[in-house]
Amino acid sequence: MNISKYKALLTAVDMGSFSAAASALGYTQSGMTHMMNSLEEEIGFPILQRGYFGVKLTAAGEKIIPRIRELVNCEDALYNEIELVRSYGGNVIRIGAYSSLATHWLPSIIERFNNEFPDITVNIQTGTVDELYSGLETGRFDMVFGSRNNKYDFKWIHLAKDRFYAVLPKDYPLENPNEFRLAGFNGTKFLMPGLGFDADISLVFSENSVKPFVTQTYVDDPAIISMVEHRYGISMLSALIISDRLNDNVSFVPIVPEVNRYLSIAYRHDYMLSSVAKRLISITKEYVSSYKTVYFGDFE
Repeated sequence: MNISKYKALLTAVDMGSFSAAASALGYTQSGMTHMMNSLEEEIGFPILQRGYFGVKLTAAGEKIIPRIRELVNCEDALYNEIELVRSYGGNVIRIGAYSSLATHWLPSIIERFNNEFPDITVNIQTGTVDELYSGLETGRFDMVFGSRNNKYDFKWIHLAKDRFYAVLPKDYPLENPNEFRLAGFNGTKFLMPGLGFDADISLVFSENSVKPFVTQTYVDDPAIISMVEHRYGISMLSALIISDRLNDNVSFVPIVPEVNRYLSIAYRHDYMLSSVAKRLISITKEYVSSYKTVYFGDFE
């Protein structure tokens, strides 16, 4: 199996052009075309459409592309793990984390940890909910810093309750300016945040029979706020995220009844926590217990 062909395929699909992909990967355009033709011959059916628009997946290609991405990600993870072991031996703790936690909490936590254990390397990777928890299941991560998700059978260490707020244009009509009814999302154009929030928010909607018109996004949290400001839709973010991102043109309004995500550390049932890993967890708890958002107070 030639993984380089699959990587080239993903690059062509993501960039929408053989010529752009060839330039990015250091191939000639004819070499790129030959590689994709060869890959289709090996697979046994067409996976790419070519035309004036560039390249895009066929219906059959759409079906197999998620597995191809998994394959490429697994190879990348393997080489990353090899490099970690080569460089640091066994003195590595591998953490998967929501982007929000990697941004707001983990730098301070790891700094405190490294002051006590300077010889231990903490490797942090962010990703989507499925990428992180699937990585935990397969052993790619020792633990994941995210929100509790009962879809996955892990041990969970509770860290904090993180309340959700509606993200609205400043002049959005409200009966009560101090609250946004959860049912108020019904029928609205809703900008669904990614990288950790989509699973939590989708669960909130399904449990409460709320049905907005969802636009899935793949942008970071500041971009969501900007999109709301420019009236592309409304959204929902948590106190952790919005505490340092107040915007004069956007309102953050508490949702009622109150809805939350439960920030936690997850690890496998068969994973034996070392004394060092236990100390990392205790440092995390100490940090979170003293953490205050600028505008929303203590975490519970």
